[in-house]
Amino acid sequence: MLTFTITFFAFIFGASLGSFANVMADRLRVKSFWSGRSSCLTCNKKLSWKELFPIISYIYQKGKCKFCKTRLAQTYLWSEVTTGILLAILINILAIYNLNSTALIVMFLLWSLIITISVSIIIYDLRHTIVPFEMASFLIGLGIIFTIYRQLYFGFSWPDLLSGLIVALPFGLMYFLSKGKWVGFGDVMLYAAFGFLLGLPMGVTTFFYSVWLGAFVSLALILIHRKDYNLKSEIPFTPFIIIAGLFVLYTNSDILSLYEFIR
Repeated sequence: MLTFTITFFAFIFGASLGSFANVMADRLRVKSFWSGRSSCLTCNKKLSWKELFPIISYIYQKGKCKFCKTRLAQTYLWSEVTTGILLAILINILAIYNLNSTALIVMFLLWSLIITISVSIIIYDLRHTIVPFEMASFLIGLGIIFTIYRQLYFGFSWPDLLSGLIVALPFGLMYFLSKGKWVGFGDVMLYAAFGFLLGLPMGVTTFFYSVWLGAFVSLALILIHRKDYNLKSEIPFTPFIIIAGLFVLYTNSDILSLYEFIR
């Protein structure tokens, strides 16, 4: 376990990236990612650093814009808190593997980038019910880099080399057979991304965990909120894929090994 100071700074760094994830989700929608300083989406007033400080600014301003008093979405706060917690845990998990300082920093930064993009994808999907192609493609690109690294470090393996395609195959078939009516292509891309990022055993585990989690939450919503949800309701599936993928990463879960152990 690392010192409290390192964990705390990892949390602050993560909270800052959580704020950035919101910026990416907001600006990607209007295709103006490089449009300068952040501003209120309602009154367009430029925000100073005091209004952009993670978590504290939201609480201090009581969840409202300082200028026009428009209430801000709670996703701004919760994405910062969640990303901060994820990175604080991540740095401690990586420390368990006794990596040298350079490898530890590189892996921490790479997975911090992956987590930030994943959080931004969830935000975007919840707001617009679509997975941004650019972000999903970037995750796939990172996943391919991870796959090549595994091939070079652990030796060549056809199943691992094709891990992303194998994991995405079931939903890919559903997408093409239904012509996009049953599942979205963005979900297929995310399965491919986490398949490449995690490798075949953990990628398959991500697939099963996401399906089980999605089924459980959907059933719970139907039973608890019958007026708002039914069997025909569209519930974003992207969060389940990403939550499952990160859970598998953090817990090093492998459902195939678990099956062999039980048998």
